[in-house]
Amino acid sequence: MKRTLRRNIERAINQSWNPRRYDTRGRVTVVLSFPEDAFPDAPHWSPGPDFEATAGQYAWLRDNADGTSTAVVAGVGPKERPAADGGPWTEPEVWTATAPSDCTFMDSGALWDKPHRITWLLDEPDAVIHREPYAGHPSAAVHDYWDAFDKRWGFTPRRMNRGQYPYADRRRWVALHAEPGWDNLPNEQELLKAAVLLARTFGAKAKAYGYDPQLRTTRDPIGTATSDPSLMSVVRRLNLATRH
Repeated sequence: MKRTLRRNIERAINQSWNPRRYDTRGRVTVVLSFPEDAFPDAPHWSPGPDFEATAGQYAWLRDNADGTSTAVVAGVGPKERPAADGGPWTEPEVWTATAPSDCTFMDSGALWDKPHRITWLLDEPDAVIHREPYAGHPSAAVHDYWDAFDKRWGFTPRRMNRGQYPYADRRRWVALHAEPGWDNLPNEQELLKAAVLLARTFGAKAKAYGYDPQLRTTRDPIGTATSDPSLMSVVRRLNLATRH
């Protein structure tokens, strides 16, 4: 496995290594896809089977098929508003809110990148909002587990969107991006060490992808940004650096 992955990484690097361009360095991303039983101790929670996860383990959305949608966001931080009990808002909360699907929040895409904006619904007259403490909520246990995992391994695996070839829908994954030739960035040797260790530890599949200069991203199904810091974090946490 290690020998094959090394060849694939080198091949991917060579695909974009062009001495005639100003930036001659090749770039490569290895996407690790984890089986469902890779993290047997991880707790799970969701608002229900009809909800789509929009922001990892923090936000969900359901189309109610009646012109309204229901959003759930865990860990909504305190704002300049009263708390759920009417007193000062000092602790994070879990919000469940139903509102017209075409209202500003539901229609803005915020649930995918800024779910804390669910507080906008306080100004939506047709919104029905239920607020409860985050402390002690099942979602808090999920977040605590993955926070501890990140401190140990240097990353938190994310969920693939539906239809992201070539992996099964909704698998967990991490993308590790390397740029050989830069002293301050992880190189291909560190990428190989990290990918092999994680693949062997968690039974993951590993695929290497080269860089597309026109798209300015690697050709993986995730569309990895070249500034993704995951590999650097893994290398530091696991002490895999080849240069000191």
